[in-house]
Amino acid sequence: MKQSTPSRSTGFRVFPTSVALVLTELAFWLVLLLVWYFLQRVAPNIQLEHPHWWPLLILLPASLAVFIWSYTRNQRWARRLADESLWDQNLPRWKPRLQGWKYTLWRLAMAAALLGLLDIKVGARLREVKSEGVDIMMAVDVSNSMEAEDLGLSRLNLAKRTVERLLGKLDGDRVGLVVFAGDAYVQCPITTDYGAIKLFLDGVNTGLVPIQGTAVGRAMEVCQAGFDLESPASKLILVLTDGENHEDDAPAIARKMANQSIEVHTIGMGTAGGAPIPIYDRYGRPKGFKMDTDGNPIVTALDEATLIQIAEAGNGTFTRAGQGMVNLNPILDAIRTKDQAEIATLSYTDYDHYFSGFLAGAILLLLLESLIGSNLFVSTSKSFRR
Repeated sequence: MKQSTPSRSTGFRVFPTSVALVLTELAFWLVLLLVWYFLQRVAPNIQLEHPHWWPLLILLPASLAVFIWSYTRNQRWARRLADESLWDQNLPRWKPRLQGWKYTLWRLAMAAALLGLLDIKVGARLREVKSEGVDIMMAVDVSNSMEAEDLGLSRLNLAKRTVERLLGKLDGDRVGLVVFAGDAYVQCPITTDYGAIKLFLDGVNTGLVPIQGTAVGRAMEVCQAGFDLESPASKLILVLTDGENHEDDAPAIARKMANQSIEVHTIGMGTAGGAPIPIYDRYGRPKGFKMDTDGNPIVTALDEATLIQIAEAGNGTFTRAGQGMVNLNPILDAIRTKDQAEIATLSYTDYDHYFSGFLAGAILLLLLESLIGSNLFVSTSKSFRR
């Protein structure tokens, strides 16, 4: 008697199913990131109502890992219970290969639901919004010495975190962002859109400025050029740097700024004892420290004296960073005492929300997923084959 073989609709196909799902997952994330990147640059009126919920999207690749593990485990259990050649006879309605399609629909439904929770909104009406505030240009040092970790984390990461904290305490002030090392460049023009500044801040790293050094004076000049000279608002420059290896007469330039009614404040990123400068490979993994010609680690320390001179010449304040934290009170006090001007900016005030469309799509996909493998699905499939 000829032994029956499992039909094509009954057996498991763990490896090809897993590969197909992994490739689909990668394609989903690639498309999602490309679409969001494109929209951020050509459609600034498209925003997220709850952007802080984005970590929920991690559930999507996690669910794929769980499904592949479960699918593999079910195959092992099935082979223990009965020979694969008997599955088609004993379990005619059992179709494990449909599980991949069921998971795909469930995965798309979950993605639609999570995107709905993030609540994509589109600006429908652009209006002129008036607010009162001062103009602030922040200059962040991105020289290699800012990679030193003598503050509990890298000096640069603490500087970026400090800028974010300061933005969270401002209201109505216009802020611009400059990055500098041996030269200085505007990273974000002065604006009241703090979300845009945070977006640019995410991309700040020690590779942005190819010329190494610490040109604090040049950074202040670029900050000055970024101000709206016609604005009656008070103007402040905030420099976040370790001050080491300064290449220009920064105190003299700060004095020049003060004569033009621009205050200069400094925050010292580092400690007097200093720390070696770590080196990373292209994958971001540490691979040692920078060495001098004698083979000893180069130690970078805070040049506090120079930063104090800059602050005094610029009629500002000097603040030394602590372990993992910077005291913002001196900067905030200085901002509150300055003359504020009424600033008119164009902003979207009315938005159309699209969370309901995503949730409706999720429900529809779940209904479709529930039909796969049911009697209705089987009978419908047979009628199509006829």
